[in-house]
Amino acid sequence: MKHRTFYAVAAAAVLACTAGCTTAYRNGQECKAKMVETYPASKPKLSYDPPRVAYEGTRVVVEGSYTKKIPPAGVTPIKTTSLTVPAAVECTFAGDTLKTFQWLTPADLAEKYPLKPGTGDTE
Repeated sequence: MKHRTFYAVAAAAVLACTAGCTTAYRNGQECKAKMVETYPASKPKLSYDPPRVAYEGTRVVVEGSYTKKIPPAGVTPIKTTSLTVPAAVECTFAGDTLKTFQWLTPADLAEKYPLKPGTGDTE
């Protein structure tokens, strides 16, 4: 009988301790989904890395890149050069709630989705 009580308490403790661990994962996935949602369909296909999550999921950065083709600067196009362009977004969270979202790079998206003044941390 004593063993069942011990196991019940141990299971409850494990569940209580790991309940907050999923917050960072959920916040990372939400930030990545917002990145994909706001990325223009007219641009080349975006590839992204796994989200990088700060302590307790309060800040998330998702990095990625896309390939841009650059035509040669001459009369006869012999070879097209491709350039890898970095892309990154930053999200901040208050618990599970998305507080801010901004594109860090490329510049055209950073201008379209800037961090709005007054919505950031006021520490």
